[in-house]
Amino acid sequence: MKKNGIRAAAYCRVSTKSGQQLDSLENQKLFFEKYTADNGIELVKVYADEGISGKQMKNRAEFMRMIGEAGKGAFDTVLVKDVSRFARNTVDFLSSIRELRRRGVEVFFLSNNMTNLGSSEFMLTIFGAAAQEESANISKRIKFGKDVNARKGRVPNVVYGYRRISLTLLETEPREAETVREMYRMYTELDLGCGKIARELNERGIAAKRGGKWEARTVHRILCNPLYCGVLANHKSEIDDFLEGSVRRFDRSQWYIHPRPEFAIISPETYEAAMEKMRERKEKNKRPRQLQKQLTR
Repeated sequence: MKKNGIRAAAYCRVSTKSGQQLDSLENQKLFFEKYTADNGIELVKVYADEGISGKQMKNRAEFMRMIGEAGKGAFDTVLVKDVSRFARNTVDFLSSIRELRRRGVEVFFLSNNMTNLGSSEFMLTIFGAAAQEESANISKRIKFGKDVNARKGRVPNVVYGYRRISLTLLETEPREAETVREMYRMYTELDLGCGKIARELNERGIAAKRGGKWEARTVHRILCNPLYCGVLANHKSEIDDFLEGSVRRFDRSQWYIHPRPEFAIISPETYEAAMEKMRERKEKNKRPRQLQKQLTR
């Protein structure tokens, strides 16, 4: 088919990296190739974000690259299959369209029957708000599901010292479990801080869970996790604002506690000794700061 002079870029996105979702990403790319070929449009480039939420555009590298490259003459139109692929945040949705138009690039949203949804900002606002509301409902369903599973005693997907067998079952990983015991020993008996423990483990060539280097905060999380003494604690936090991704931390009194002695790698006494040491260190570090404040008044 003869080209009609329109040079288009396409944007597509999937929110997870599961095999099914990545197949969807490939299908989106094929959709744009067929659509542009059937309509005599030159497809210049496809921007695709994998495993990224549509709630905040700042986290999408390809989306931001598309905005940055718009107006440089390579393309004059951006094609998007549907509104939810572009953004699920109404403010970001409209500001992005306005920015692209400012750079001389129009955005076209294509429905399943390949028709243009229109460029009226009023209509686009409605579609954007609908996409945001859909995202809010998905967030509510996920939050509800997580709460139900937390009450049932769901175990973490990935946690150092264990292998996840099922939704509520862990199996101890012997080598990692021994490293956990060594961490507690270094902290409670040798009086090493989290940073020094991390450096010691790295010097010994002991890898963290995903093969990376140990950091002080990672060691701190392990020392504070009651799972290692046979107590599974769920409902510690939840997403407070689905758009901003802010997290609300719950007080210990709101945790869902499940005694699971079969998961214990260390004794309750060792865990409590680590907690007492942590409280002592916190109090010790607090005093110089208080003194410094008094001196500077």
